[in-house]
Amino acid sequence: MAINQADLPCGPGMPLLKGPKDARYVENVMEHALLSEILQHCWFIRRDRVEVIRPEVDAGGYDLVLEVNKRVRYVQLKSRWLGAVGPRVLKINSRLQDHPDPCVVWIFWQVDPACNLTLKYKYSEKVSSHSEVPRWPEPVPEALTFELRWRHFLPDFLRTPDLVPLLFGPATHRA
Repeated sequence: MAINQADLPCGPGMPLLKGPKDARYVENVMEHALLSEILQHCWFIRRDRVEVIRPEVDAGGYDLVLEVNKRVRYVQLKSRWLGAVGPRVLKINSRLQDHPDPCVVWIFWQVDPACNLTLKYKYSEKVSSHSEVPRWPEPVPEALTFELRWRHFLPDFLRTPDLVPLLFGPATHRA
């Protein structure tokens, strides 16, 4: 008997593709998926421990504080379904720029009919060492948000092995 793709839990009829009703829930799933990938890569490949801190109140402009080998990153996460259409512009809480070493990780995700999640990332940091990426806009007094556009991110999509060194620098242990 043939399987009807529409009947699969992650097939074309998947309810997550039908609107923003569960957007916060999906963002939480993507945050956990990202953390899982980073923790696995750092522990099994780099042999580094990752300290993960989440704020109790969403007031500082970041979702996570991640620390590896004394490199502390204030990370704002955004997520988007890989097949989504529309402008690729993010509104970022201006307070993120008040922290040392802030960055934005934009998670692009897709799920195949067998419910396998694939993540790809776009990465931007306040002061980029990559000449092709413009600096973030200067803070405007009293502004609550600032915009990051597609050009403020590294041009290529990244996978976890490429994202981790951008977040924490090169590995300090031999695998």
